[in-house]
Parts: sequence; C-alpha cells; structure tokens
Amino acid sequence: MAKKISIFSSKKVTLVLFLFFSINLFAQLPANMSNIRSKDISDVQLQEFIKKAGASGLSESQFQDELLKRGMNPSEVAILKNRLTQATTLTSSVPNPVSESRASNSPNDKANTTYNANYGGAILGAELFSNPTLSFEPDLRIATPKNYVLGVSDKILLDVYGVNLSQQNLEISPEGTVNIKYVGPLYINGLTIEEATKRINAKLIKLYPELNSGKTKMQITLTGIKSIKVILVGAVKKQGTFTLSSLATLFNALFISGGPAENGSYRNIELIRNNKIIQVADLYDFLLKADQKANVGLKDNDVIRIPFAITKVNIDGEVNRPGIYELQRNETLADVLTFAGGYKSLAYKARITGVRNTDFDKRVIDIIKDSIAYFKPQNGDSYSIGGIIDRFQNRVVINGTVFKPGNYAVEKGITLDQLIKKAEGLREDAYTERVIIIRTREDLTKEYISVNLNTQSGKNLLIQKEDVINISSIFDIKEKFSVTINGAVRKPGSYGFEDSLSLKSLLLMVGGFADNATGKDIEISRRKRDVEVNSPQSPIVEIIKINDTTDLALFANDIKLQAFDVISVKVNPFYKPQINVSIAGEVLNPGTYTLQNRSERISDLIKRAGNTLYTANLEGAKLIRRNYLSGTDLETIEKIAMSSKDSSGILSNQERKPYREISIALTNIMNQPGSFDDILLEESDQIIIPMKDNMVSVYGEVFKQITISYEATKKLKNYIYDAGGVTASSNKQNIFVIYPNGKASNIKHTFLFFRKYPKITAGSRIFVPKEPEKKGTDSVKAGLIISSISAFVTAAALAYQLTK
Repeated sequence: MAKKISIFSSKKVTLVLFLFFSINLFAQLPANMSNIRSKDISDVQLQEFIKKAGASGLSESQFQDELLKRGMNPSEVAILKNRLTQATTLTSSVPNPVSESRASNSPNDKANTTYNANYGGAILGAELFSNPTLSFEPDLRIATPKNYVLGVSDKILLDVYGVNLSQQNLEISPEGTVNIKYVGPLYINGLTIEEATKRINAKLIKLYPELNSGKTKMQITLTGIKSIKVILVGAVKKQGTFTLSSLATLFNALFISGGPAENGSYRNIELIRNNKIIQVADLYDFLLKADQKANVGLKDNDVIRIPFAITKVNIDGEVNRPGIYELQRNETLADVLTFAGGYKSLAYKARITGVRNTDFDKRVIDIIKDSIAYFKPQNGDSYSIGGIIDRFQNRVVINGTVFKPGNYAVEKGITLDQLIKKAEGLREDAYTERVIIIRTREDLTKEYISVNLNTQSGKNLLIQKEDVINISSIFDIKEKFSVTINGAVRKPGSYGFEDSLSLKSLLLMVGGFADNATGKDIEISRRKRDVEVNSPQSPIVEIIKINDTTDLALFANDIKLQAFDVISVKVNPFYKPQINVSIAGEVLNPGTYTLQNRSERISDLIKRAGNTLYTANLEGAKLIRRNYLSGTDLETIEKIAMSSKDSSGILSNQERKPYREISIALTNIMNQPGSFDDILLEESDQIIIPMKDNMVSVYGEVFKQITISYEATKKLKNYIYDAGGVTASSNKQNIFVIYPNGKASNIKHTFLFFRKYPKITAGSRIFVPKEPEKKGTDSVKAGLIISSISAFVTAAALAYQLTK
C-alpha cells in the first residue's frame, strides 16, 4: 500500500499481521493501537491473515477483543471485521475467519449466484447480497442509546464532572459486574444504559454528596460494545455460527452469510429466539417498498432460518424488470406483474403466454387479460410479455399540398373531400386534376387509384383504412428555371426564374452592384433554340450588350430576362483598391503604409518611414510576403517531392505556409535605389529591419556551443577555435553560415586544395554538421568480394602458367 502509517510503517504492519499467527502472537502487538486505522492494512495483508488464521485456529472474537484491549477504536475494529468477512466471501477455499464455529457452504449454495440456471433470468434480491457497497453495517459512532442493554464484555466510560472530577474506563466482567473505584463490584448486566446510570449514581452519592445538589454530575458512555453469536441455517449460502456486533440487525447477518441460496426463500426468513419464531421477514417489502420493518435487532444465540422457496416463476419481455420472482400462497399473476414493475409502453396486454412444467413434459398456457388478476401461477412457470402488433386499426395518411398533412383516424363512410377538410383544406398550389391514392388490398398487395378532385365522383370517393393519399404541387410537375449572374455584384450565383423578372429586379435581388462595378458593357448570354446543328459556325447563344449606369432607380435599359440567362457585370478597369504594406523594426516611423502607385519599391517605403536608424542591422533585413500558391500548385510540389523520393515532407510543408521569407540586400538597396535588389512591393508585404546584433553563435559538432561578441578581424576558423574546435564526428567540409537576413553560405572549393571560407558578419550563426554514419560491409557482401578476388587470382595464375 502507498499511504504512510502514522504509528508504524506498512512493512511493520505486515510484520504484526504475520506475528498474529505465532505462538506469542498477542505479545508482539503494539501496546498502543489507538491511532491504527483499518485503511492502513492492505487487501493483500488481509488475504494473508485469512490463510494464517485458518491454519492456526484463531477466532474472530479473540482477534477483535485483543485489538480493543490495546486501544484500537471500536468503529475501526468493526470496519476491519467487515472487510475480513467480505474477503472471506470472495475466497471460497479459505475457512471463514469471522465464524467461531463451523461455517460450511450449503449443499445447494452457488456462491454469489444472481442468475438461475432453470430460467436464465436474474433472481430478485440476489444482487442485494453481492453489492459490496451495501452491508447494513450498524453505525457505531452514534450517541449511546438509552435503551441499549448492557452485557458481558461491554465497555463504558464513567465520567464524574463539576465540583468533583473523576473518570474510569470500566468493562463488564463475565460475572456481570464492573469494578468501580471506592465502590467495588457493582452488578449491571442486563440493565439498560439508563437503568445502569441510576444504579451507579445511587452508589456514588455516598462518595460525591454534590450529586444531590447538581453541582456534580455523572454520566456513563458506551465505549466498547459486546459481541453476540447468531446461527444461520437452511437454504443460506454460508451456514454456521457468526460473531457480530451487539448492534447488528437481521439484514446485517444475512449480508455476512451471503444471503439466501439459489433455491432459498427471500420472503419467509425466520428469526428464532428462545425456540420461538419472533419475526418472519419478507425481503420484498424492502426491495420493492424500501420498508425495513423486518430489519430487527439481534440478540445473543438468535437463530436465522431460511427455508426453501415454494413457488418461483420467471417473467421476461416487455416488463420494466424481467427476472425470477418468489410468490406467497395467495398471490396471483397480477402480483408478479407488480413485482416486475408493470408493463412497458409497447407491451401486448391482451394476453400473456406462459410455459408450465408437468410431471412428464411442458405445456403452453394462455392467460387472457380478464383472468390475470386471479390466475394462480405454479412453481417453475415462465411467462413472456410480447410487444403490440405493428398495425393501425383506423389509420389513413394524407401527404402533399394540404395544410395539415399526416395521419388521421378514418371513420366508416368518410369521403376524400371530408378527409381533405379534416386536413384543413388544400393549399393554393395543389394540383387537383390527378390525385393518387395507394390502397392496400386484403392480400397486402398495392392498388393505385387516380381521381380528379374537380369532379363530384372524385370528391365522393370512399376512403378505407391504410389508404395513402398523395396530392402533388403544381411546382412538382413543372421544371424549375433559373438565371445566373456573375461579376461585380454583391451576391453572384444562380437564382430562381419567374415570369416578368427583369435585369434590374435581379440586380436588386443580389444586393446591387459591387463597389468596383461599372454599368457599362453588361452582357446577357441567352440560349438559342434555332441552332444550325450542321454548321460549326452557327452561334449557340445570343449575346445582348447593355450600356447603363449603376443607378438602379433608372428604368432605362431594363429588359425582361428569360430562363437560363447568364448575366455578366463588368469590373471598372480604372478602379483599384488600396495596396497596404508595413515596415517594422529600426526605422524612424514604423507602421502600415498605402502605396501611392504600383511602382513603389523597398527604398521608397524606407524613405517614407523616415529612413533607418543608426541601430539598424541592414544585413539582417528581410521581406515577409504572402504565399499565393493554389491547391493545384501544392499538388504539383508534392508530386515533385514524391518523384525525387523525398519522404521528409519539408518541401510541401514549407510551401503550405501562409507566408514566405525573402532575403534582401538592404545595404545595396539603400546605395542603389531602383536596382534589381530593390524589389517592387505587393499587397500585405512586411519589411522587418532588426536591431544590430554584435554576437556570433557556433552550433553543432563543436566541443562547446557558444555565443560570443563579433570581431571584424576574426575569421570562420577563429570562431570555431573559440568553441573548442570541431569534434571527431564533425563534417568539416560542409560547415555553413546563416546570416541575419536568412541567406546561407558554405565552404567553397576554388582550385585544387584551395578553399574559400564564408565571411562572418555580426549576427551570423555558424553550424558544424555531423559526419553521416558509414554503413559497414556486411558478411554476405564481404564473402562475395573475397570470392571475386580469389577467382581473379586463380584466373591470373592459370593464365601465367599457360604463357610459360
């Protein structure tokens, strides 16, 4: 276990539990166990205790009494005892440690059985005794009840307070007495707390006269409760004698024993005291009504007898709680339905079908609805509640152009016209000349009937159940026409065509002209219906051109449109939106600027921004430009990567970025405005001019990665020496430098063994790559090479011999 124990570690707890089973068991326990908690002992340690206890003959009573003597809280002892009981229930091969005498399994016991093999359903109440969260354990932390009857082994605290002070912990001896200081033995066995208080008070008045005046008061409190023994017999999962708390109840004893066996009764459990039945418990009162009147307190030597169930039946199907139920002598099938929670909403209630066992075979029984209330089930009956028939007695369906389509009840003699009125009448778009009625014949085949609602015979047609009436709309049988408008309008697209639709009406429907539109050269492309199909030059559309303004209030040039017209509204070629760019970093006035013309360059923007500051790092300047690659371009890039067997994805990932970094030579741009380096600016361009960085960084395969100050006289090798030099795994031939503006340079071979090293500037980053691993020659290849060499040597030797 992971938690830390306050008095002794978990290892010591394990040691203590092990010592329980030695000869000097109790001598090894800690003298003070007041701070020990049940949770400090793990389940594994409990299982070990169960095994050792069975081998040593240690009883629960001895274990419990010793823990109480050493100061362990009674409630913690009870919790530990309950855990021992549950652990024993789950370990059928280990003797029951909480039973002082035998606790053998019943011959009919199937531990924790919740299903009956004869029926296949759940036994009502079985889950009650297999639920570890419901133990009916008595609450030991409640105030001492006045009517509690004291007995042997009970412990009390005698507290005198007020003018006189005294406290004594007393335990009732086997003789039924407590030994009170200065009073001597006093018999209180069999007295209630209230009666014992009066008897002790009468004795203490002689010692404390102030008890009469009330200046001194006396109180007794129950600190440790006695144990009682109860015997469970009959059809119970675990028979035997069990030691329980004196506050335990009938349900608590049933839970510890595992409850009734598979064939045990849940409804006639007998509590026998002094050879008399004082209580017959029906667990169905608790299971179905939460009534605990049968959960009475137990006394020492009580006997609980569970008889065999006489009548058990099974019910399944469309009930709320299918399962196996036990019946009393006078209960009927209606009571079984009540136990099962009643019918579900789709249950077939006209008849219940059952199966009954005879002396030789089985037979089917049918119980009609009127007989359910007095039908007496027999032991072993099984009843099934089916679902209702998926069919309507008086339904008719009307669909289409009525105001309230759907299902309707049909009465005998109702006509089609009357049904339409029930559906709140026809809509204005109803097509009345042909209404289709789908009728189901007696053999379930379909018949299609067409009627004209404009005739009397059509209106008076008699409707039958399960008829489906479909009334179409005039728009359902009419082709849907549309017109399309493109170009400089606010909402381009296709729109439904109606007769009398005009050009300017359509422009109003689409929200009017866009801001960059011109009313001139509007083109209407109209379908031709007289195309010369044998002439390739025959026009297939008619082009109508309209020169107008963007004023929709003028009715001039407003022409009627036809179905399938395509309207194209031209963009004003002299209308251009603003082009915004930005500059950030080391300039006098960073911010966003609007280009005055399309020929402005980087140098023009820097001048407008007040030129660069003295802190500007011109070599580190860069241009950020929006990436305009389309989906088709990206597909092409991915195909190129695949063809070059590049599985890294670096190329496509780079091109998918919404922007691109462009290195610029700002020093050349400032010295030569308008040169090739002075790039023309585009929408959303951003120029970033960083502050001067007088540091140089060295990364990669060097002995110490460093960042040091820039010195103009230093070369590449000097900075690498400052980093301790390159390592043995470095690739010295491919050292490269990345400059602040994003450009990169590496070592170049000029002539023979001469090399040109990159120039180092302020803000540069030097990278020393790692030498790629060389794959060694495997044994197979080595063998082939050796064989080839041997063959060559042999051939050469033969050739030499032949030439001699």
